[in-house]
Amino acid sequence: MASGPAVVVMARAPRLGEGKSRLRSVLTDQERLELQEAFLRDTVDVAVKANVGRTYLAITPQDAVPWAEREFGNALTTLAQIGDDLGHRMFNAIRQAGAEGHRPIVVIGTDAPLLQPKHLHAAIEALARSDVCFGPSEDGGYYLIASNEPQAESFENVAWGTDQVLETSLVRARDAGLECELLEKLYDVDTSEDLERLMSDIQSTEEATAPHTKTALLQPIS
Repeated sequence: MASGPAVVVMARAPRLGEGKSRLRSVLTDQERLELQEAFLRDTVDVAVKANVGRTYLAITPQDAVPWAEREFGNALTTLAQIGDDLGHRMFNAIRQAGAEGHRPIVVIGTDAPLLQPKHLHAAIEALARSDVCFGPSEDGGYYLIASNEPQAESFENVAWGTDQVLETSLVRARDAGLECELLEKLYDVDTSEDLERLMSDIQSTEEATAPHTKTALLQPIS
């Protein structure tokens, strides 16, 4: 049985005309597809380069598993997301990694393109002092959650997609007696304002930060 930490990347397979609907006013369907692919590739790269342990890609929909396996090969282990909502899908992915003996487990999304390996390292370090660690997003959600043991409490009765996700998750965890720690706050890219901010920020970041996203953003935006 495997042991040591694991990183789980939660992702939706990029498909033409799907996802990032709030960017339709500034990006074509093809541009949104390419941006989502770039976010996914950069996030996987971060997870692998962080080298904190085994990397899993939990993908939805389930029929996207063969595509993910072809795209990323042996760099990671691909799982199908299982569950009725995001909380159930995250917890099930954590349980799958945990069943293979991994502790602690770090879960990240693909909507925070300025995520770096240092954030994963900080999460692992935080778990030496805490039970659960969150990477807060400016919109009230989180881009990362990490725990020493699978903790269902943080994923129960949460209004996913609202600005109360982090606060509710913290309350659930603390009510269960879990010690929580917060990392540096990052921002998701969901709106045209977020995209403009990213285009400005990404030009001043290190060359190694989000290279696929940089390439996608160099293309003319209609």
